[in-house]
Amino acid sequence: MPDFGERELKNLQNPSLFGARVSKLAWNWEFIEGWQELILLSKDRYGIANVSRQCGKSSTFMIKAVHKIISKPNALVLVVAEQRQSNEDLRKARDLCRAYDSYLQEHTEGKLTLNLLTDNKTSLELNNNSRLIALPANEKIRGYSNPDMVIIDEASRIPDEVFIAIDPMITMGMGQLFITSTPNGNQGFFYHQWKDPRYTLRLEIPYFKSERVMKEKKVLDHINALRFTLGDAYVKQEYECAFLDDISSLFTEQALNASLDEKEAPFSDTMKIINTALGKEDEFL
Repeated sequence: MPDFGERELKNLQNPSLFGARVSKLAWNWEFIEGWQELILLSKDRYGIANVSRQCGKSSTFMIKAVHKIISKPNALVLVVAEQRQSNEDLRKARDLCRAYDSYLQEHTEGKLTLNLLTDNKTSLELNNNSRLIALPANEKIRGYSNPDMVIIDEASRIPDEVFIAIDPMITMGMGQLFITSTPNGNQGFFYHQWKDPRYTLRLEIPYFKSERVMKEKKVLDHINALRFTLGDAYVKQEYECAFLDDISSLFTEQALNASLDEKEAPFSDTMKIINTALGKEDEFL
């Protein structure tokens, strides 16, 4: 009969169980939500997820990416995002690797470890020769052949030219392509890919479909404050996953007036409004 460590290692071949274990250690997540499990278990060639801010979409896809490089020798996973998000995604992947290493050592009495051969600003490489490479969304995306998985994060903020460079990597190979974002108007490749029938995994998760968000009063209060200060249109796009016709409608007269009225919007809230408008609002893990 296999010992506990062997049973655990076998269980962790399941991406959802792996996610539950390492996310608890890395980020103190109490559970994996149903929509996250669909992503983690997906074997679809093409998947797309339109997910509200603060639900943990980037973290979910990093769990999937790390599980791939751990479970498959010689795997290549590419994560593509704007520079700031690319750095954040790699940080999350590193957190997960360290959490898994701690878990291995605890349950095998130190007999097994996860050895990182490379850990730098753009990539992680394991001793099974698998690599995760985080790439900023620019022309340098070219030059990688036959990736096992490509994840495009915050895709609505990425130039169309980047997707044009990535698409042949998938269509000419056998890898998986996963795209995730919140909308950014009825424009750009994320909007057009959302309507593409080849994405057999298709998820739309507004904030009110996230168990984790609905349990966090401070997040719900934050969303309500944004609705008052920036208007319904902003919340519909960023938190309710709506593709809006007119982006300029995000900043309503009510929102602009509120941002200038200290009684309606204290200084700290006004700074949040400015940061949000500039795309600097941090996503919860």
